[in-house]
Amino acid sequence: MRTHLKASKFVVVKAGTSTVSHDDGTPSLPRLGAIVEAVSQLMRQGTKVILVSSGAVGCGRSVLRKQAALHRTLRDHMKSQEVTEGAGYSAAAAAAGQLALMSLYETLFATQEIEPSQFLVTRRDFVDEACRKNLQHSIQAIMDVGMVPIINENDAVSGNAGYSEVPDGCFSDNDGLAALVAKLVGADCLIMLTDVEGLYDRPPSEAGARLVREVHPASLKDWKFGGISKGGRGGMEAKVNAALGALEVGVKSVVLASGSEKEVLQRVLAGDDVGTYFSNDIARKPSLDEGNPLEAVGQSARRAARALQALEAGDRTKILQAIASKLRAAAPAILAANAADVADSGDVARELRQRLGLSSAKLETVAKGVEALANAKDPVGQLLEKRELSPGLILEKRSASLGVVLVIFEARPEALPQIAALALRAGCAVVMKGGSEARLSNAVLHATIKDAITEFGNADLDGAVSLLEGRAQVAQLLKACDEAPTPLVDLVVPRGSNALVKHVQNSTRVPVLGHADGVCHVYVDKSADAQKAVSIVVDSKCDYPAACNAMETLLFHEDAACAKACVDALRAKGVELLGTPRALSKGLADAPVTEPERHEYGCLKCRVDVVDSVDAAVAHVNRHSSGHTDCVVSEDTSIAERFLRQVDSADVFHNASTRFADGFRFGLGAELGIATGRIHARGPVGVAGFLTYKWLLRSAASHAVADFASGVHAWTHRELPLVD
Repeated sequence: MRTHLKASKFVVVKAGTSTVSHDDGTPSLPRLGAIVEAVSQLMRQGTKVILVSSGAVGCGRSVLRKQAALHRTLRDHMKSQEVTEGAGYSAAAAAAGQLALMSLYETLFATQEIEPSQFLVTRRDFVDEACRKNLQHSIQAIMDVGMVPIINENDAVSGNAGYSEVPDGCFSDNDGLAALVAKLVGADCLIMLTDVEGLYDRPPSEAGARLVREVHPASLKDWKFGGISKGGRGGMEAKVNAALGALEVGVKSVVLASGSEKEVLQRVLAGDDVGTYFSNDIARKPSLDEGNPLEAVGQSARRAARALQALEAGDRTKILQAIASKLRAAAPAILAANAADVADSGDVARELRQRLGLSSAKLETVAKGVEALANAKDPVGQLLEKRELSPGLILEKRSASLGVVLVIFEARPEALPQIAALALRAGCAVVMKGGSEARLSNAVLHATIKDAITEFGNADLDGAVSLLEGRAQVAQLLKACDEAPTPLVDLVVPRGSNALVKHVQNSTRVPVLGHADGVCHVYVDKSADAQKAVSIVVDSKCDYPAACNAMETLLFHEDAACAKACVDALRAKGVELLGTPRALSKGLADAPVTEPERHEYGCLKCRVDVVDSVDAAVAHVNRHSSGHTDCVVSEDTSIAERFLRQVDSADVFHNASTRFADGFRFGLGAELGIATGRIHARGPVGVAGFLTYKWLLRSAASHAVADFASGVHAWTHRELPLVD
């Protein structure tokens, strides 16, 4: 929703006390210099800018302390080291500090060859019509000659007390002043710089405080605010009230951001996800007392799903192309966030850290996968069956979008854009919850995808891709799904352990698509070619031991001549071979196995067993496999075909590594997950996992069922060619 910020032509920038000065009141030259440079750059680009600056009182306190010290006699110094801040001190500080502050602005703007001007205002300048018009005309005259207006409250006159008790609602601080100025001059954007990143859902000092990125005014009922920053007068509540006030009088958008953030003004006006964005145009989010906020997430996703289904296929293609482009452009930010996640994963198991890491190559593969989906044939509305029920009465079965899908995935950040792209290609909205270890990576990836969708300009698509932040939110959404009068989510896909899948299945009445443990087998037949067997066995186990499609059990035929070569190759790769007594007796394992026969190691460990025949191998696999992926290595095609036909798993391979069980490698573009059940989808699930179908019946005349009973019409039930 921030895209239109790029087109802002008139901006009011409010620099708070905490941005302009240090805690002791002395000016912060780095922050002031950055603001001046950014304002100057915007002005050279043709953007009108007004600066509302705090900091005079703080700066004046520093000046007064210095002057008081110089003015005292030695006897005064011996009596006291303190400066008495009695009545009128703040007004005096403002009088002393305003000149110093403006002198500093004049010096800094001079380096940019821009002249500043000063406006000191009071209540009268806004409530008196003649004064208000004079102020408006004066500001315009200054901008017409290329100068920058710098506006501040005349604290030397007002005594720094503000006007909070004034019944006409005039400003009580510089936050309110900035909103009034934005209204006065007709600015289209107000940017307020402060000492925090933006608005938090609770005081940022409290545990669990979360930065709110986008705010609809109606969402802020009963919000809990923190205290006032040191040296300032407004506080967060004043800033939020100023933002809401600005929106009420026609300012299109307000952004609250940290004045310490590098290039903050440039990034805000570039539409980056910086600070908190206030607008009446964004999707309304519920206030804290409006029931279950997660229900609103589901409702927003439902609206987005229907909007996606209404789009032409070409429009969904454009969204996917934009996502691929944005992923490439945001690669530095994505990789930086991922590096931070990896750095914080010290207590995470080694195999999980392998999944967590991203690289430029892996990110490029993801972008190519999204492009492949964009270029693929649109899966929605495909003709599956066509039948004449009676002359002039034609029935069609066509593929249709499933609707809203909730996907819970592991700490593998590349899964987020892959899942989102699959959903969008199929015209579905998706709500996702990623592994907490990839929190930063997921946040940047999600923001990147949202940015691409937002550029399409359809507000109903706001909930097309949502990201939940914790397990508690998943539980709340599932509870809301069960309690809502209409479905919020049509399918839940938990990617991860069998325990996770069972937990989700036991937690909701929403259909669940998942897989059991990744207990994959490779059976090496006695006819196996030694070179092929070694290559397949090593790749299946060692290419990515943590993956769910990695080999966990290695079965040898009693007479397999290449068995020793296979286990020696695994040992050379550092694989720990755990064998049954039969395998140990043949020297095919290094230690007895202690785990159950159906066990997923997820690391460089492997179970080894020996069987007497392909039938015994099939029986072993069907009894102990998780139904994920199993492979036979054999040169005897009759043996291989028997294995392929009789093994009851989602993926069954002949002379191919189990690692091929992957959506991208299957040519699906990406992967929603692996399904080991038998309903709806099975194996690597691509776009088809987001699809269902619907029946369309068209009558060339008027058909009624009663006409068939009376003989007016007759059934033909004739299959027709699948031609649109």
